Amino acid sequence: MSATLLCVATQAAWADGEGHVRALRERTDIVIRADHTMEQTVDYTWRAVDATGAGSLGQQYVNWDSRRQTLELLAAETIPASGAPIPVDAAAIQVQDGILGGVSFPEKKLLQVTFPQLAAGDAIRLRYRLVQKVPELPGGMSHVMFLQNDVIRDDSEVTVRYARALPLKIAQYGLAQQPEAIDGADGVLRWRYRSTDTGTPEPNAANGWRRTPHLMLSTFKDWQSIADAYERGAAPKAAVTPAIRALADDVAGRAKDQREQARLLYDWVRANVRYVASYVGDGGWVPNDAGTVLQRRYGDCKDHVALLEALLAARGIAASPVLLRADAENFTLPEIPVMWFDHAISYLPALDVFLDSTDDAMPFGLLPDNDAGKPALATRLAPALRSTPLPDPASYRVERKVTLKVALDGSAERTTDIIGHGRNAVAVRQFIDSVGAAGTADWVRRTMASNGYEGDGSVEPLPQPKSGSEPDMLGVRYTERIRNYVSQPEAGVLSFLPGMNGPVPLAGFAGRFADRERRYDARCEPFAVEDSMTIELPAAMQVLYVPKNLSISQDGLDYQATYSRDGMRYHLARRVVAGNPRGWCTPQEYQALRPAMNRISRAMHGRLVFVLNDTDVAAAAAQP
Repeated sequence: MSATLLCVATQAAWADGEGHVRALRERTDIVIRADHTMEQTVDYTWRAVDATGAGSLGQQYVNWDSRRQTLELLAAETIPASGAPIPVDAAAIQVQDGILGGVSFPEKKLLQVTFPQLAAGDAIRLRYRLVQKVPELPGGMSHVMFLQNDVIRDDSEVTVRYARALPLKIAQYGLAQQPEAIDGADGVLRWRYRSTDTGTPEPNAANGWRRTPHLMLSTFKDWQSIADAYERGAAPKAAVTPAIRALADDVAGRAKDQREQARLLYDWVRANVRYVASYVGDGGWVPNDAGTVLQRRYGDCKDHVALLEALLAARGIAASPVLLRADAENFTLPEIPVMWFDHAISYLPALDVFLDSTDDAMPFGLLPDNDAGKPALATRLAPALRSTPLPDPASYRVERKVTLKVALDGSAERTTDIIGHGRNAVAVRQFIDSVGAAGTADWVRRTMASNGYEGDGSVEPLPQPKSGSEPDMLGVRYTERIRNYVSQPEAGVLSFLPGMNGPVPLAGFAGRFADRERRYDARCEPFAVEDSMTIELPAAMQVLYVPKNLSISQDGLDYQATYSRDGMRYHLARRVVAGNPRGWCTPQEYQALRPAMNRISRAMHGRLVFVLNDTDVAAAAAQP
């Protein structure tokens, strides 16, 4: 994807006010030729506001692909706070071949410019020209540019000269457009932008691109045109070679049906082909030949898709590449067709299943979080534009079963069972693997210490269902023996809390609705949590208050919490289901849900209130 951030290489952190870096002057001049190739000249001068800014500006990077692009460095200089500009020495300008995942890609180049002895108040200037020798995809071009608000921009300008015969589409936000000029067969467009303050993103933001000043250009007719152009280059790369056919027969030849064959082939690719993360666009838009990927046993997402497509084709199963944007935030497409996508996965129409073989933890039929609920192009299909599914909360739930037994001296034993279903079973497996048998004692020690507990405990997997190679449910048990659970046994409160939250942090999700107002979209993922919790007390602890039952049902949100008593055992049965069909909320939807979510957040802190009955204590002490 041709996506340019005018903060080309800085890593300045978000800061209120002026920030760490200030953009004094920025110029981007773009030329779009009649053959859909493009040239852009970028010239920026940035000043370090403080020492942090000087550190982030000290090295600047520009990357390009030598097969499709040329780069020319036109100027690089340090501008001291007082004094004339100083050109960067040639020894401080280096070009390196690209390295991804330990694999060398000589066609990928990286320009590194090091600016010496930068201090607060100094500035840097970098100017370069990047030429697109051939279109990224045949029949069109697109360009996406964001002007992030992590720096103040005093004077930014973008000029676009384009062949007027081209059907140029434009989308922009936050920029001031100047009147168009005509220069012979060319049109000349200009936008200006300036800002007076930095901004801090709203927490749990969704669709952040829509509120970020940007300019998007495209000569593609529609999204289908992008899909068709990608497929023209990708389809020949998925050819079935004799080696691929032999492997497909060996791996899946004895499977009973197409779904089982597809699962076996998917499992083989994700287990045997190393993922080298060269993003779509950055790594070109055409995969390597499937035969080459098989031989190398590594590749990027497009290479994974090409090999899996060829293996499936060898067994008579059709598959389509799918282009999407794999992140945790953006769930919407721009208003014009641009090369927006940075990831490729597979879609099997006959089975109606999406697969991402670059994620070696995700079993057949499930997608990683960053792939789910996204607009996508299935490039072999028409219409190509569709959406990847969000998980069904009913099959993507977490069960938390907690038993807390409190003693008169304030010590306690708590057992927490976390049982994940679907993708949450994968999360439980990843937790178990991350702790490891050798690291269990250290994890328990650190976790208990972080909660202020003294004692010991254990972590162990629960018995695993024997059904298939990948369980659709998996559990783990965390046992704590706590010497100081109740700091003042004479009177106090006891919370219905698990020892560990598990894959779905229910309190955290509810706490997201603390903001009184939101200007922009927020993430509202689907989830389901079922809690079964019991607190067992000695007879001498007299309970004065039990939380009230609560029932809420609103806009796909269902919350049910019921408290009950059985002798000295107090039970909580709680079920929370959030079934947002999009995975994100508008500011209006956020406000509508906020009262209910705040009630849930308060209810999460419901507690038993107890006092110690001295008579019962004395009677207990007198017993032999």
